[in-house]
Amino acid sequence: MYPSETAFKRITGTTNRPLALHQALIAEDERIKLVSGIDLRTGVEEVVARLQEQIPDIATVTHVFFTAYIEEKTPETMKTTNTYILEVAIQAAEKAAPNMQTFILQTGGNGYGLEFPDQVQVKTPLSESLPRIPEPLASKVFYYAQHDLLTAASYKKKWIFSEIRPQVIVGFSPSSNFMNLAQGLGALLSLYKEVKGAGTSFPFPGTLSGYNATFTDTSQDILAKMEIFAALNPETCGNGTIINVADGPTITWAQLWPRLCEHFGIVGSGPRDDGVSIQDFVSKHKDAWLDIAKRHGLSEKVVEQMNWAFIQFVLVDFAFDREYDLTYSRNLGFTEKVDTVHGYITAWERMRQAKILPPKGF
Repeated sequence: MYPSETAFKRITGTTNRPLALHQALIAEDERIKLVSGIDLRTGVEEVVARLQEQIPDIATVTHVFFTAYIEEKTPETMKTTNTYILEVAIQAAEKAAPNMQTFILQTGGNGYGLEFPDQVQVKTPLSESLPRIPEPLASKVFYYAQHDLLTAASYKKKWIFSEIRPQVIVGFSPSSNFMNLAQGLGALLSLYKEVKGAGTSFPFPGTLSGYNATFTDTSQDILAKMEIFAALNPETCGNGTIINVADGPTITWAQLWPRLCEHFGIVGSGPRDDGVSIQDFVSKHKDAWLDIAKRHGLSEKVVEQMNWAFIQFVLVDFAFDREYDLTYSRNLGFTEKVDTVHGYITAWERMRQAKILPPKGF
């Protein structure tokens, strides 16, 4: 465990949908518990009742990590829904866990306006000292509303909060995830190899500018360590502090793409005018995934449930520099880093173990 075996006496994770420890690839340990059926949309009283019913020692909880997210169709409903579930979580935590000391909020790159590349001037490297993007776009960023809610809720309270801001998160999820880039890429590269054959060339599906644009991905293990670091260092990381977190070095797809493709036994090359359309390729070759799934005992719904529009957005539409400045987190004392390719491979190995992707070299 990070940073040590004794950092926490116990850890309890909560989910809405049913999830067992083995499904999440979490080792059995009497100090670790996973509780399902906690639906933040049901309101404070219902959530408190469920927490107290399923977690007898809930009153001893001191550190709360909030990573819940609900996808909606419009920015307005996104803001309303996701601010509401955060408000429920705060109030429920205050009632059920009166000894709460720290509340960690996980947000993302939209805090820098990255979802509006045609309307916001993105100045890199992106640092925490940058002001919020201007109106009317600012009102569409629900992270701002969440931060303001926590600022007001924690005023004159004995608990404090930190906002941890990753960029694109590279990691494993045991269930369908709306923004799982690693799973989408893993499925795409597996499918491409199945259709085209080992050793074939796979041109980057985006543009040349996107291929050479600079960015900083955030592997899930680095993200978890940063959030734990912030929770255990409230004197320097609390009081509403915003902290960037990423793997470390600035990268480009020109650096990543060949190495990621190599892991699947194909050759990654630069973009071409007649390159592959991700969504068209996946749609055309869904039957090939069914063949892979049947041979290796995988879920047949992986390709069908994947949000390919998100994968397209990251690979094709993110054709601009967007790297993070990590100076602040380094000055705080957080020095963890990882090779981004290693982060992808770690996530893929976990997916293979969970029967989401075929074995390496299939």
